[in-house]
Amino acid sequence: MTAQQALARIDGEVAKLFTALEPVASGFGRVASLSGPIMRDDLLDVRGAISDVLRAHPGLVAGCGVVPSRNLLADAPYWMEWFWSVPDRDPEALRVNLEPLAPDFFDYTTADWFVTPQRTRERHIAGPYVDYVCTNEYATTLALPVEAKGEFVGIVALDVTVTGWESRILPVLRSIGEPVTLTNASGRVIASTSALLSPGRRIVPGDGVKSIGSTAVGWQLMRSGR
Repeated sequence: MTAQQALARIDGEVAKLFTALEPVASGFGRVASLSGPIMRDDLLDVRGAISDVLRAHPGLVAGCGVVPSRNLLADAPYWMEWFWSVPDRDPEALRVNLEPLAPDFFDYTTADWFVTPQRTRERHIAGPYVDYVCTNEYATTLALPVEAKGEFVGIVALDVTVTGWESRILPVLRSIGEPVTLTNASGRVIASTSALLSPGRRIVPGDGVKSIGSTAVGWQLMRSGR
């Protein structure tokens, strides 16, 4: 397999996951378009679509949900309608402290996976980063911005652990026939055929590696040279 063919395969895997988010985004958009105050219970209608994403991608998607913009919900200035996969059990609701005055308050409105889609109004992949909130593993978050009545109302997103990516991507990278590494746009390793380049490590062209192509979301394929 050539490097360009490998990049096309990786793009295909990413595109499938963004496509899987579209029903969640549509459901959230309908809720956000309701007349009158929007409440947390209104988001119950989106849970089925969230569960469908988790069940359709076992071992790959670790979490999925809706993250409204601040003050969108009348009864919760901050809220995450988020569920994560638990082996051999139904998906469980993520529990984080969303009380602004609490010492462990999780202000998701400052996270890259929220800020960037809000600013660009385009799909975005954040990470890899250590997901201390949910998986406690290196993970990436795929996010789609959602608008209603011409306004940004939040995002829908899903988490994929680096381990999950490796299960899909490493066979593709190995088929290229030379040492290669896939990084995000800032050089953080997502998967590599070199045991010396572990996920999360930051590398740049010139650091013993050379870029040989990129994906539609800006991930770089590097020739590792070792």
